[in-house]
Amino acid sequence: MQNKIFAVYKPIGITSHQVAIRLAQKLDTVVTHTGSLDPMAEGVLVLLIGPEARKKQAELQAVDKDYEFDLLFGFSTDSYDPLGLVTNATAYEPENFPEEKLNDLVTRWVGKREQELPPFSSTVIRGKPLFWWAREGRLQEVGLPVREIEIYKTELVRRTEITKSDLEKLILKNLLLIDGDFRQDRIKEIWQTALAHHPNDRFSIATIRITVSSGTYVRSIANEVGKALGIPSIALRILRTRNGRFDLASCKPLSDLIPL
Repeated sequence: MQNKIFAVYKPIGITSHQVAIRLAQKLDTVVTHTGSLDPMAEGVLVLLIGPEARKKQAELQAVDKDYEFDLLFGFSTDSYDPLGLVTNATAYEPENFPEEKLNDLVTRWVGKREQELPPFSSTVIRGKPLFWWAREGRLQEVGLPVREIEIYKTELVRRTEITKSDLEKLILKNLLLIDGDFRQDRIKEIWQTALAHHPNDRFSIATIRITVSSGTYVRSIANEVGKALGIPSIALRILRTRNGRFDLASCKPLSDLIPL
């Protein structure tokens, strides 16, 4: 399998870096990828196997990507997704959700813009990943980097609702899938407390499809939406459906390559 380039379907729970390390150990060669997916994200992950394939990493990274993601309204976390400590829990009436305002907001995303990176990301600042500074409580020493991105296409697919009970089951189920030390025990406790005390019995979810430039963080977009609407929001689900020329149909199951 030396010097191959192909896509796998990365499931929730494992990081892109963990995929590359485990496959490199199995094949005894260098393995890289062309764009990180967070532990809670799933979908198309492009892998480069062997030193010759690695030479194409920069070229294959600089491509646009498609995502479908679910925005959950009523909560914010320090990671902008469920794998984070809840920082805000706000009551609202799902039946009065400002859907038209959200649709207008999504439409206006198209174009170039500057995006602030999420605190828990792998971007290296002063020799350490940003998530290290966040976990050490030293984020103020480096600040959140800003990068230029471009959003090419957006679509508000649908709005649904989820009950408090089903939301808790979903979040706790996905937290159990996480491989590694991501503060899961503490996060689980905080989520259970936040849900128990939240006055809402139902929560709004908006599903959005988006095409973006390389380096765009969907989690940051989710956080920005909440600020714009005045209802905190997180990326409850993130599915990458395309990475350049690779789409879901071209993905190999990751379990065919490494044990999960």
